[in-house]
Amino acid sequence: MYSRVDPVALPNRSRGVFLALFLSFSNLLVGARVQSTETIPTSGETEDRTTLTRAPAPAAESDKKRPSPFKKPQKRSKRIRENPGAWNPIVDQWDVFPGNRSVTPNGRFELFDGAVGVRFRVEDADRSEPLLEATAPWELGSSIGPLFIWQADGLYHMIYECSRVNQTCYATSKDALNWTRPALGQFEFDGSTENNILRNGIRGATGVFIDPHCAPNERFKAMGGDMDWYDPATLQRVDGKEAGRRWNAQNKQGDSYKGPRVEIWGRTLGWVSADGLDWKALEEPLGVRAVNGGISAYYDAHRDEYICYQQIMGDPTELLPGIGTARLEIETQRRTIGFSRTKDFRRWPAPKLILAPDPQDDLDTSFYGANYFPYPGRTDLHAMVIPLYHQATDEIDHQIAFSRDGLFWTRPERRSMHTVGRLGSGEEGMVHTWRNGMLVLPDGRWAVPYTSISNPHNLGERYWEKLVPYKRPLQIRYMLWEPHRFCSLAAKTEGRFTIPTIYRQANEVRLNYRCAPGGWIRVEVVRARSPVSPDPEPLQGFTFEDCDLLLGDESDRIVTWKGSSDISGVGKTIALRIKLFQAQLFAYKL
Repeated sequence: MYSRVDPVALPNRSRGVFLALFLSFSNLLVGARVQSTETIPTSGETEDRTTLTRAPAPAAESDKKRPSPFKKPQKRSKRIRENPGAWNPIVDQWDVFPGNRSVTPNGRFELFDGAVGVRFRVEDADRSEPLLEATAPWELGSSIGPLFIWQADGLYHMIYECSRVNQTCYATSKDALNWTRPALGQFEFDGSTENNILRNGIRGATGVFIDPHCAPNERFKAMGGDMDWYDPATLQRVDGKEAGRRWNAQNKQGDSYKGPRVEIWGRTLGWVSADGLDWKALEEPLGVRAVNGGISAYYDAHRDEYICYQQIMGDPTELLPGIGTARLEIETQRRTIGFSRTKDFRRWPAPKLILAPDPQDDLDTSFYGANYFPYPGRTDLHAMVIPLYHQATDEIDHQIAFSRDGLFWTRPERRSMHTVGRLGSGEEGMVHTWRNGMLVLPDGRWAVPYTSISNPHNLGERYWEKLVPYKRPLQIRYMLWEPHRFCSLAAKTEGRFTIPTIYRQANEVRLNYRCAPGGWIRVEVVRARSPVSPDPEPLQGFTFEDCDLLLGDESDRIVTWKGSSDISGVGKTIALRIKLFQAQLFAYKL
């Protein structure tokens, strides 16, 4: 047992013992015996000292003869973060040192490098003007959703779904903002082929991506769902009205129902294309299981495999079963996000549940799919825009999540960064991203396409005139951000935190930040920040006092100390202390 230690000051001898033990990772002071001369003084009493001495602990005879369990030196990776030399966005705790409480050389028990007065804040997305509005005759009254946008031959190309004709349409743009519908002459609508409907499209697909490692005729790939009503006795499809009649009767009559039954069955379908415009459906399904279309797919060149995120639809996972008897993928009662991966695009295992609403979310929340994309400029960071379906209000808006490995995801703030719009805007009912990633616009802004919808999710067309008086045609728009500004660590007043030790790749520190009027940021350089060491001193010449104030709103500002930015002499690994007042830091680069 230990007596209480004076938190203000220790005798010189005890102070040295305490620090030596701490630095040898013995925070519990195992084997030490404390002798207390008197108790810690209470208010009004004279201060007394508490002395620490180390009692001798002779090794047992058996310990002297015990052989080492190791045959060779143990190789352990240094717990220093790699640095690709690109921008490091501050989106999770990875870039925030948790702090450490320990005793200083002068005997004070202090908090070092704690994150104080700061919190994560997601950045609200701006909205573009409509890229397309469902005003063409074959689009009227339909759903239009952007499936994929890519660059080729000096143009931007977009394929989008059009539910009225249940086909895929095509548009082009020179600047990714102003789009035209080329007359393709491929598909007849209302007696004419003067339209932008593809002859061979991807009806039912949402997961579209480019596969750079395959044969040229399969460079574009798509995944989608085919889910419909079937008679389990005859294995045949059942049309909508008859299916509805059977379904209602089954639910109403329960076990007493003796008529023909109906069930929902599904398949995962695949398509390939050389140019993204002329598609070929694969003969065999990619999987024989229900899928609700919400697929975001991608080819991971680093692992030479395909990945996809999709809604969980009640099939047991074939990837990583959990422990115990839980059946998460079977029993979930709300929309959630699953993950699947494969080396063979034509064979996909049932997904594993990886992201679901939790107790911090509103209780009516479901995840209506996932829009995944690799974080720009990084191979070790991933992002996902999640359509949140609020089932009580029948609305859809968006949150953003991040992952370091694509499997474990975090959301920095449980707040929508893109809400439904004002009345009459055309997006007062739902804003719904599809599964098409993001793109960088010619002006540098980051854009995620989405569909704007006036009506709530479950409100049928026959009620629109009465209940949605300001109904507008559906629109395709962008959510917009400045580069690396999805999220920040922000201080409402004064705050501080420390960026943990990282390998340095440059001779200067750059910041992407925003300060309110009167706000500021200062930076201090530490050679390294060990999780168990006492307070490390800042490097001479790189203290907060030396740092020139960072002010205003800057996307790429070089930090200087008394006018100099050169950090080439500080060593290969450094940590950064940040002080900020009414400011937010989005990203850093060093």
